[in-house]
Amino acid sequence: MDGSREWRRVEVCVPAEVELISAPEKQYSCQVININPDGLCVCGCDEIRSGQDVYVVMDIPAIGKTKMYLKVVWAGWFDNGRNYRAGGKFQMIEEKEKDKFLRFYHLKIMSLLGG
Repeated sequence: MDGSREWRRVEVCVPAEVELISAPEKQYSCQVININPDGLCVCGCDEIRSGQDVYVVMDIPAIGKTKMYLKVVWAGWFDNGRNYRAGGKFQMIEEKEKDKFLRFYHLKIMSLLGG
């Protein structure tokens, strides 16, 4: 990755569940730590690997649960091996789920801008 992004990344702290599409019986608890309209980053689940397809279920405050299909594009240890993070891009999200997620993103952006 070259560090350039089309959208601003917004820091959040939202509990989530990750489900591996290849093994739906495996679900892991984690935290979503940042978001943008194209994807998100989770922390706390070292079972996620680059290249995997996963569902991420977030319970967004004041908006409700949303389930998004993500392609993991990177994963690894940070902070001298203390934090495992994985980031991915959204794939084929239902319009209703995308609307909820984008509403959350825009609320976070507005709060950063003082709105």
